[in-house]
Amino acid sequence: MTKKFVLFLLAAVILIGAAGVFSWYQFASQKPLAEKTKYYRVGLLQMTPTVAENMEGFKLGLAELGYQEGENIEYFYRDANGDLEALKKYAAEVIAWKPDMIFVNTSPATLAVKKAAAASGIPVVFSMVADPLGAGIVSPTLADNKNITGTGCAYIDIAAKRLQLLKEIDPRVKKVLIFYRPEDKSGAPAAEKIINAGSQIGVEIVPVTISKKEDIQSYLTNLSAGEVDAIMDPADSMATAGLTEWGMAKARELKIPLMMLSKGECASGALASFGVDYIDLGKQTALIANQVLNGISPADIPFEQPRKWFFALNLKIAADIGLTIPETILEKADLVIKD
Repeated sequence: MTKKFVLFLLAAVILIGAAGVFSWYQFASQKPLAEKTKYYRVGLLQMTPTVAENMEGFKLGLAELGYQEGENIEYFYRDANGDLEALKKYAAEVIAWKPDMIFVNTSPATLAVKKAAAASGIPVVFSMVADPLGAGIVSPTLADNKNITGTGCAYIDIAAKRLQLLKEIDPRVKKVLIFYRPEDKSGAPAAEKIINAGSQIGVEIVPVTISKKEDIQSYLTNLSAGEVDAIMDPADSMATAGLTEWGMAKARELKIPLMMLSKGECASGALASFGVDYIDLGKQTALIANQVLNGISPADIPFEQPRKWFFALNLKIAADIGLTIPETILEKADLVIKD
C-alpha cells in the first residue's frame, strides 16, 4: 500500500466524519418539525418519579416540534420507582416494544438501557446524567458512541456548591447526612466531592451507603434529634427516591434542613433545592431527539450540558423547622414558595 494511497484513505475518513458533523450542525440550526405523515414510536424509561418533570419537559419539547401524542407519536412508558431490579425488567420491556428511539433519564436507567439495547441498534437519547463520560455512557470520540447521545446535568461539578449553599441558608449546620449507592456513577463521585468540600468549610459529612432505597427508611427510623444538623441528597437517584418518600417528613420531625435537587422536591417538602431546571433540560433533550427521529445518527450529535439552573426555597418548611433564611439568600432564589 503506497503512502499516497494511505493519505487518500485518511483524507476520505476525515471528510466522511466532517460530513456527518456538518449535517448535524445544519439540522440543529434549522430544527425541522416532525413529519406529519410519519408515525413515531418512542420508549420512555426513568429511574424514579422524582425526575418526572424532566420527562414532562421532554414530551412538551417534542410537542412544540410537531410530535402530537395520538396523532403522529406514541409513547411506551415505564418508571422503576427507585428499584434496580424493576429497572432491568423495564429496560428489557422498552427494548422489546421495538421503538424508533428510547428516551431515558438518570445514570442507572441510562446504563440499564444501554446494556439492553447494545444488540438492537435502537437509538438512545438520555438526560439527567451527572457525568456521561465518567459513567462510561459516552466516549470522548464521538463516532464511538454509535447509537447514544443526550444531555448531562453536571451534578458532580456542582456538588460542593450545593453544600456551600446549604451552609449559607443555615449557618448553624455543622453535620450533614448524605445517602448514596457506592456503585452509582452519580451519587458516589458527588458524595466524594461533598465530603472534600465539607472539610474545607468546617462541615462534617456523615456518609451512609445504601443498596436499596428502603435502607434509607431503616436508617431514618433510628435517627434521633441532634445526631445531624441537615440532610442532603448528593445526586443519587435512588437516594432521591428514598428521601422524597421518607426524608422530607423526617427532616420536619427533627426540625433540620433538607437540601434536594429540583423545584418539585422543594415544593413537596424540602427546605431548598439547587440543580438543573428539569423541564428545561427535558426540552433541550427533545431538540436532540428531534434530530435523531429525523435521521441524524447519534454518533454525529455531541451530548450537551444543561443550559439553565434553578434554586428554590420553601418558606413554609423554614417556618416549620424554626429557621429564618437570610435576605441575601432569598434574593438569589428563582422560586420562593410561601405556602
